Amino acid sequence: MTRDRDPHLPAGPVFWSCLAVGAGVVGYGLTVLWNDRADTHPAELVVWLAGAGVVHDAVIAPAVVLAAWLSGRLAAPARTPVRLGLALSAVLTLMFWPVVRGWGRSPSVPSALPLDYGRNLVIVLAAVWAVVGVAVAARHLAAGRR
Repeated sequence: MTRDRDPHLPAGPVFWSCLAVGAGVVGYGLTVLWNDRADTHPAELVVWLAGAGVVHDAVIAPAVVLAAWLSGRLAAPARTPVRLGLALSAVLTLMFWPVVRGWGRSPSVPSALPLDYGRNLVIVLAAVWAVVGVAVAARHLAAGRR
C-alpha cells in the first residue's frame, strides 16, 4: 500500500538540511543565552518576545490589513507605488526608531548620535513620498495615453 504524499508538506533534502542548520543555530543561541544569563537576562527576553507577539497581533497586523484594504480602493495606477511607499516608510521608521528616540545616547560621549535623527527621518520619508507622487503621476499619464 502506497501513501500519496501531500505536495504542500515540506520534504526533500534541502528542507531537512535547512531545518538541521536552523535547529543548530537556535540551539547555539539558547546555549549562549543561558550561559551568559547574568548579561542576557533571559526572563526579560521572554517578556519582550511575548509582548512583541501581542503588539504584532493587536496592532501591526490589523494596521497592515487596513492599509492593504484602503490602498486597494485607490485607482489602479496608484496602487503599487502607494503600497511600496507604505512598506518602505514602515521599514525605514522601524529601522531608525532607536536612533530617533536616542537610545544609546550618553552624555559622556557627545559624538554618539550627534544628529537630529527625527528631522532626518522626516526628510527621507518626504523624499520617498515625493518619488511615490512622481510615480503615480507618471502612471496616470501613461494610462491616459493608452
